[in-house]
Amino acid sequence: MEENFNKGINLAKNMLDGFSKEKSDFLGKKDKSRKGSIDKGIIKIVNEINSKSGYYTTSSCVGRIVLLEMKSKKKNECGWIFAKHDEITFKEINNALKKHSIKNNFNNEKFNKNKSNNYEIWLKQQPLILHVACRNLEAAKRLLELSRRIFRRAGIIGITDRKVTVEIIGSEHLETIVKDKDFVADEDYLKNLVKYANMNFMENRRKIERFFNLITNKMQNFEKKLEK
Repeated sequence: MEENFNKGINLAKNMLDGFSKEKSDFLGKKDKSRKGSIDKGIIKIVNEINSKSGYYTTSSCVGRIVLLEMKSKKKNECGWIFAKHDEITFKEINNALKKHSIKNNFNNEKFNKNKSNNYEIWLKQQPLILHVACRNLEAAKRLLELSRRIFRRAGIIGITDRKVTVEIIGSEHLETIVKDKDFVADEDYLKNLVKYANMNFMENRRKIERFFNLITNKMQNFEKKLEK
């Protein structure tokens, strides 16, 4: 019985050592995201989580507003027309659409192709998304308990012998078509889309600030309990 107890202690130590090494290795790697860096609006949350011995972030996005050319239903086959990890202006969206239209018309004349004009263009306002590796199930449960005070969409998406991965997603989002082969959004419609996309983004930002204050104030005591 004592032998089994000692094996359990050794296994727990190995998991802790394995997690710490995996955390160090992961955070030392080059950022492979499309942007290549952490979004300014979420960096303090990422740093706060990564400062805790029982957690580290594996991916993050503060939220964004984008224009996408939907070449198919597959995510990796979308054409990026515009992207901003902040509030937008009507001028930015309108200019991006105009430049895209000019570019497509030029390509169609040059190569005698009309297919690109048939693609749908969507405006999407997307909220915070955060993936966090937790040292064990207890640590994951604590993070979820705090996250769900602000973000309803939070849950465990993966469990291995070295970590438990938690996903946190904001709920403010907007997705709508602005152009296809038979339809182009007018100026008034675009201005309203910009208005509501920005309203959502500001609410998303307020929740991020609340979440930062929550984990800063509440996770420190929990870390101390885990280390005992």
